Amino acid sequence: MKTTAIVVSYNSARDLPMSLGSLRELPIADVVVVDNSSSDDSVEVAERYTPHVIRSSNVGFGKAINTAAEAFPHAEAYLLLNPDAALTPEAYAELARVLSADPGIGVVAPQMRYADGEPGISAGPDVSMLKEWLAALRVDHLVPGRVKRALARSRLLRGRIAMLDYLDQGGSAADTDVAWVSGFCMLVRGDAFRAVNGFDPSFFLYFEDVDLCKRLRAAGWRVVSVGNAWAMHRESTSTSAVGKNRLYRSGLVTYCDKYGTAVDRFLARALRRLPL
Repeated sequence: MKTTAIVVSYNSARDLPMSLGSLRELPIADVVVVDNSSSDDSVEVAERYTPHVIRSSNVGFGKAINTAAEAFPHAEAYLLLNPDAALTPEAYAELARVLSADPGIGVVAPQMRYADGEPGISAGPDVSMLKEWLAALRVDHLVPGRVKRALARSRLLRGRIAMLDYLDQGGSAADTDVAWVSGFCMLVRGDAFRAVNGFDPSFFLYFEDVDLCKRLRAAGWRVVSVGNAWAMHRESTSTSAVGKNRLYRSGLVTYCDKYGTAVDRFLARALRRLPL
């Protein structure tokens, strides 16, 4: 499978050796870095690893990915990797195997693991405003860990309450069809990506991956979380200085404007104003 890897950097000089260093170990045809107008030496760091560095204004994540994909229009797959993430050859091989095994799969993604070994959320069900509000109010922190684990293990409850999937951060050992996978690390089939015209550039950061997966599924492609592949992620190192919550909730507003009800749009805007 001829794969082009794409990394979007924004003041990511400290992180790029992690992602680009891991990509050196993979059977990747090309590695492209799109730099979104960094003020540090991200470009110089990127140029040590690849000749394909595209300088851009700060157009956001999805639009930067589209720019790179347009420069390599014949790739059979695009491996998207955050600058603060790393993928092992074994994990990449598993992603490539699953994607290649079924031509109906549009995108696959690994499980997420933080640097301390704890699992993170790398896939999930359809967007729920209830889940977003409960998370913003930190209600989940009031629930004991043993109760969370019991809820996550209950197939009956998870079949009825989709957002309980978020409690099962350990992921499944099986390959699972999901509503969305995280753009922190995803391997997307080139034909599928091009068929839906890539990312929607109206999303600046956050929820562009959820939107892409929603459009892929609507076009008949499967979205799969791969149980036996893991990628390490520091998470949000490039957004901490500009306010992760603000960017995240603005992405949610954009998503609800596109797909939500009037109530969803109202709740998303109210959440964006929440000083938490």
